[in-house]
Amino acid sequence: IIVLTFVSLSGAAFCFTFGGKWLEMVITFGATFCGLFMRQEAIKRKFNPYICVYVGSFVASLFAGAFVKAGLNINFEHAFATSVLYLIPGVPLINCFTDLIDGNILNGVVRGINALMFALAIALGLLSVVLIFNLK
Repeated sequence: IIVLTFVSLSGAAFCFTFGGKWLEMVITFGATFCGLFMRQEAIKRKFNPYICVYVGSFVASLFAGAFVKAGLNINFEHAFATSVLYLIPGVPLINCFTDLIDGNILNGVVRGINALMFALAIALGLLSVVLIFNLK
């Protein structure tokens, strides 16, 4: 629960950094908490790693999107975008570029494709919620 809390606090801090207000920060905290919890549960049940990221992205954005559909007067882009930042595959992307620079082309390409698959899973989770709630 400590990891869930602090990762959620970092998501709320990113929301504030990108211009979010207090209500959007609270929504981002809740969305990140729920999304990370569901991702951890999917990992415990030995789901495919890409499916785990999709589930985390979907649940986090579903939580944030529900507040938009509830009629709250918020700028949902802040909460929507920052609630999934914990899923971004930063280390594989960095390793991809360092491998490519070092001349390990095959390793770099494999790590890059792996990171892109995670990014695609995040995008599909967000897209699913946009289509469900018909957000514009």
